[in-house]
Amino acid sequence: MKKTIWRPLALGTMLGLLDFVSIAVHFVLPTLEETFVGPQEVFVTISAALGGPLGLFVTSFFQELAVHFFLLKGQLPPEQAPLVTFVSMADFIAHILATLAVVYCYRFLHQRAKKAITFSAGWILIVILYYALLLPLQSFLYNLVIPDMLPLFVWVQSSLMEVLVAVIISSLVWIALPVRYRRPLWIEAQPATPPAEDKA
Repeated sequence: MKKTIWRPLALGTMLGLLDFVSIAVHFVLPTLEETFVGPQEVFVTISAALGGPLGLFVTSFFQELAVHFFLLKGQLPPEQAPLVTFVSMADFIAHILATLAVVYCYRFLHQRAKKAITFSAGWILIVILYYALLLPLQSFLYNLVIPDMLPLFVWVQSSLMEVLVAVIISSLVWIALPVRYRRPLWIEAQPATPPAEDKA
């Protein structure tokens, strides 16, 4: 199996399992009803940045399984309980679409950012972009399933702390990670160009 397949797959599985366990043991801080703050979105965004489309898909799948079984089931009113699978699907689609932006923005950032401050500032913008896409998508898709479930301004208001937590924790991850391990694993490494020989 090619490295550009098994490495993102392994990374996505590892981060996905961490995501799953963190939700299963309820390693979250509730903000408003149906929302929470925890490291889960950090796992997803790091997986998307390093693991590309395959990594993000696997991590998001494990996350959604945990959300479905440990957060949504039993939380919806009895008359809406049959819709829990559709709510999970809506949340999964929203995460996939938002994290695809992380994949390609991070690839550009990794190629262009030569200084640590540029990399850090670029990553913060990527996380903000991620939420700027995720929250409207969640609000729109959730309300397709259950009309008037949560308006967008509630999503935004309740997620401000989550955005801050995601920015801080993910930035600390990049600081702790050596530069050589920040390369997207889903892209073939370019062979080093041999130095040109000096002509006599």
